Amino acid sequence: MSRRSSFGYSSYGSRSYRSGSYNSRRNRNNNRKKIIIITIIAVILLTAAVFCLYYFVFRGNNGNQNNDKGKNNQEQSQLLADKKQPSEESKKSPEISQESSKAESSADPDIEGYYDENVFIYDKQGYELFYGSEDSAKKYSAIVSSIKKSLGKDITVYNMVVPTHAAFGLPEKYQNNMSDEKENIDIIYSSYTQDVKTVDAFTAEKEHKNEYTYFKTDSNWTGLGAYYSYQAFCKTAGLNAVELGSLSKGSIKDFSGSLISATKTDDHPNGNKELDANKDVVVYYNMKTIDSCKLLENGKSIEEEVPLIATFAAGSNAYSAFIWGDNPYMKIKTTLKTGKKLCIIKDSYGCAFTPFTAANYDEIYVVDPRYYDGNVIDYIKKNKFTDVLIINSVMNANTEVRLKEIQSIIG
Repeated sequence: MSRRSSFGYSSYGSRSYRSGSYNSRRNRNNNRKKIIIITIIAVILLTAAVFCLYYFVFRGNNGNQNNDKGKNNQEQSQLLADKKQPSEESKKSPEISQESSKAESSADPDIEGYYDENVFIYDKQGYELFYGSEDSAKKYSAIVSSIKKSLGKDITVYNMVVPTHAAFGLPEKYQNNMSDEKENIDIIYSSYTQDVKTVDAFTAEKEHKNEYTYFKTDSNWTGLGAYYSYQAFCKTAGLNAVELGSLSKGSIKDFSGSLISATKTDDHPNGNKELDANKDVVVYYNMKTIDSCKLLENGKSIEEEVPLIATFAAGSNAYSAFIWGDNPYMKIKTTLKTGKKLCIIKDSYGCAFTPFTAANYDEIYVVDPRYYDGNVIDYIKKNKFTDVLIINSVMNANTEVRLKEIQSIIG
């Protein structure tokens, strides 16, 4: 049956349709059918209109929105990828690259620290925790004062106590379990009995605490950390600090520091796994004013001429690149004519610090009390030094053995 006959269209024009009561009844019946047919057609048309509206309008908009979301997701993914990629400047500078990784690695507040042997591990970095006292701080201050008293009024004495990495790298919940480094340093600086000039290394390091100023696997500061405290020294001494950007530099990768060594055992010959996977980069700066360097190395009786930086240092000895590490003494002569001579009485923190002073003094005499044999006071006076800088970490400034070592070279 065709579509037309099925709807009664075939009999619409016949004679029987137009005659008698039958015609009337037929008209009534046809009217009902027309209403039904019109209703069905209206429903079909309305359904078709709704479908078209959904398909071409709403679905199209959603498709565009999904496309936009896809584009946004792609853009966000690319943005995140760009953030993870080192910048061109970072690729050129190992220190900047390390600073970035340090900032990212300290972002999770839920990280828990733990001890491995005597080293505290937090966020893939090693720390020495400080437990000094007021009594030990005052003893150190007394020794510094005695150095000034022995040298007299014509020689200026500076004292710099260097905070440890723990003072800036650990969150408050661990800081509360340590002695307060700032408070201890302030006690040292306020307890002099002589006119000693204080160098505020704590503030200098705090202002740059988010930079790569301390090693992750070693107890020392980096060359960059030493530079910021060198700036503080120059400010106290009325000197012009050399611009870091004016110096050429070199780097030694894969520095495995003393904190890794301290965690080595027979079961773990490479030390703590987190530290071993997060090794450091030693960046050193080449001073333009060096004339000569003479070193008395440990175990030797004759000094020899050496370069200021031991560029061959590597592995666990990479920090020794700075003035060849800890030795009895080094004599540095520069090409300057300032009339000023500096003696540095130091611990290991003085190694990275010393090279920068070659920009300000004609001569620098670097002494390590742990290995020095003699009376440094007599040497300073005899050779007419104008300035003396005593530089120790807050850990050593509160260590009885260290105090005895310093006392042994000043008589």
